[in-house]
Amino acid sequence: MSKSLSEMMQSWHLCPGSDSGAQIDALLAPLCARGVLPDGHESTSAILLGEQYHLGGAEDTRRMARLAGITAADRVVDLACYIGGPARQLARECQCEVVGVDISQVHIALAEKLTELVGLQERVTFMCESADALPLPGESFTVVWSQCPFPGDLSWLKETDRLLKPGGRLAFTGLIRRAACDDPALLSLDEISQKVEVMGFRVVGAEDISDMDLEHGWLPALAKLRANEAHYRELMGSDWVRKAGASIETDIMTWREARMGNGRVVAVKE
Repeated sequence: MSKSLSEMMQSWHLCPGSDSGAQIDALLAPLCARGVLPDGHESTSAILLGEQYHLGGAEDTRRMARLAGITAADRVVDLACYIGGPARQLARECQCEVVGVDISQVHIALAEKLTELVGLQERVTFMCESADALPLPGESFTVVWSQCPFPGDLSWLKETDRLLKPGGRLAFTGLIRRAACDDPALLSLDEISQKVEVMGFRVVGAEDISDMDLEHGWLPALAKLRANEAHYRELMGSDWVRKAGASIETDIMTWREARMGNGRVVAVKE
């Protein structure tokens, strides 16, 4: 993490009584413009979606938490947590303990600062580690959670199995192959569910959430870009605005043509 980023975060504060989400988005905007976020790769959606870097935002997180039955008694590990938006939401709304894991030191530093700003640091902690090899004891969590697409071979499930207590739940979303897709490297929702069960889990829920992600993710992202073009042109430049619009339109078409989409799986460790 650069010294300038550290110095910038030291000056951050939130105004009580105002929309904390909007304030956080305002704090993140200069970092997006400088290419600090997301760390190490380009992403139109990360810039448009803010602290919840996944389609559907807070409502998608809320829905998955209900499906996974998360309560105050749970200890959750959020794999590839980005800057901690879902982790903070789970702690705030479910009153549970959350450990966020991300491979980027920048993402973790920002996650820790934002968590401090909203006063959740006693319930939410973060680690800069690879999600498939964590220096944590086995069977130390009741829920393994992720809203970030992982490698299609699902090799990361081995670490999930190690981390979960017997009877613990696995809840994740990821890219799936749909009817019009001929890419053999992309798994269908049924194939993902089968792989999860082979690992010794019992799948209790598997759903294609592509239509929801289209309605509550891609379409609102495009609408936000179009409604605030002047802002994004000043922030990111005209070329970025043009490319971002084209990229989202391509994703919308891909979803509508059922070539790929997103699926959600909730399973219990037997």
